[in-house]
Amino acid sequence: MRTLEDIEKDLTAAREDLSRAEGTEAEVYSRIVGYYRSVRNWNRGKREEYGERKLFRTPGPEAGAAFAANTAEAALAGAALAGAPPEASPAGTARFPVPAEREDRLLLFVRAACPRCPGAKEAAGSLGIPVDLVNADTEDGLAEAARRQVFSTPTAILLARDGRELGRALDAGSISALAAV
Repeated sequence: MRTLEDIEKDLTAAREDLSRAEGTEAEVYSRIVGYYRSVRNWNRGKREEYGERKLFRTPGPEAGAAFAANTAEAALAGAALAGAPPEASPAGTARFPVPAEREDRLLLFVRAACPRCPGAKEAAGSLGIPVDLVNADTEDGLAEAARRQVFSTPTAILLARDGRELGRALDAGSISALAAV
């Protein structure tokens, strides 16, 4: 059995080894003015800005309840625009029923914390086509966003009946323009 003195000696030796340990300098790239570039090549002002940036994480399951409430409100608002109550859909989506003569549909990726999403939901509800709201705050919604290469919210994807992508929009104005596609 080891004594406390033996453990202390081992710890002291380990601390000495760690104090002499050297790594290699990491090359850090970040987005600046529309493209990625090595941070060490940035000018002084941009490096200072980089130091002030805040990182964020995708909210966990606790955000799902808040999103569900927002989705329910959006579904009611969209239903009022479409003239009918929303139908229930699986896992973080709501569907606005519309006339059957339109065969295409819209996937709208939204998040609870997205400031532009309410306007996008309103614009999508006024298109007169089925709208599937995809909650990008949930695991299923995030997986669907990754599968469809959606990198920001709101993002609307106009799909043909056969699933082909007909167009994309990233804000309320562009979503309204999808009606002409």
